[in-house]
Amino acid sequence: MHTELIEVMRNQASAIYWAVTGSDVPQSEHGESASQPAPGAAATTEADAASIDEVARKFVELEVMARSVPAVAEHVPPFSFVPALDVIEEDDGLLIEATVPGVDLGDVVVQRAGDMLSIAGNRRGPLPRCKYQHAEIPRGPFFRELRLPFPVEGEPHVELERGLLKVRFKRAPAGQDVETVTGA
Repeated sequence: MHTELIEVMRNQASAIYWAVTGSDVPQSEHGESASQPAPGAAATTEADAASIDEVARKFVELEVMARSVPAVAEHVPPFSFVPALDVIEEDDGLLIEATVPGVDLGDVVVQRAGDMLSIAGNRRGPLPRCKYQHAEIPRGPFFRELRLPFPVEGEPHVELERGLLKVRFKRAPAGQDVETVTGA
């Protein structure tokens, strides 16, 4: 997922650069943009994960600054988002629906720890070097966490249809302790 996040940040930086300067990111001697890794560069290792997370946090700060300038914000899609969701009690359990249009099920992680549910993932952006004339649809990571309203049991049943993520749980029998479960 880190490689995809780096690519989304690279595309976002290109969009910000174009919105500010009106030109493409300068190319290196090798014909790659300055933000591209050098040919043969080592793949991201687990040791780099903390550094990538820190870069992502700083990148969010850059994106917030870019969005504060209306002329730039119009040409740069939001970098991250929080999906809207509904929590619906059903006869035999619980249904959580979250809006994640343009996202593949393989780009979503659903985890439950006790009575907390988290939904995270990444909406991929368009092709690199895209020049937005107007941008509102967020590209990049998303995250949502919520407390489940009553005890549930087992693994969640997760499906994605037409941009609507559906997470279903069975209701736990009354008085049953519910173990911590994580799953995708």
